[in-house]
Amino acid sequence: MAKSRLKDKDFIPEDEALAEILGNRWPRYQQTLAMLKERQLYPEMYWYGPSSGWAPRFCIGEVTVCGINIAQKPIMGLVGVGDKVGSYLDRDEKLSMRARALYERTLKKGPLRWVEAQLSTRGDLEAFVSLVDGKLRALAAEGIRPSDGPPPPRIRRKAPSAKKKPGKPGRKPTKAAEPEEKPIQMGPPRKYNAEVIAAAGRG
Repeated sequence: MAKSRLKDKDFIPEDEALAEILGNRWPRYQQTLAMLKERQLYPEMYWYGPSSGWAPRFCIGEVTVCGINIAQKPIMGLVGVGDKVGSYLDRDEKLSMRARALYERTLKKGPLRWVEAQLSTRGDLEAFVSLVDGKLRALAAEGIRPSDGPPPPRIRRKAPSAKKKPGKPGRKPTKAAEPEEKPIQMGPPRKYNAEVIAAAGRG
């Protein structure tokens, strides 16, 4: 199977190329973008690494609200839920029944619960958007709201990680090996100065 162009870091994910790659998934992708745009959320194509490749994420400042995995068939909507947002969603009565079912049956992995929603049907899309709305309400309660400023940069590559220093982290420096032959001592040891030697009657 040929490698997807979405998993090529040098690929430029412009709309024309994405439409060709997504094929019959392109209209659903465009529909999802339109619904998120109504909520002042704009796609930022981001390089996640060789396993996930290029995918759009939707942020408010430094906070990621949701993302779409476009390499999947069907495409998947993703909403990361941490403990603080989760405490709001637990008591959010505006979540749709389908969105709540998705949320409650998703297990937590690490610090986040990654709620996945297929976007193959209108019902799937509405469940995903209901989850996004729930997270937006939770963020708004914390004072985080979409701004009226310009959309983020269209494409952003993952920042390169800092170069590791040679050697394993945390390893203590090895002790210098003692020489096999001890050097010849020239004269008396330092602690035996002239006064000590004279006092002992050996001077």
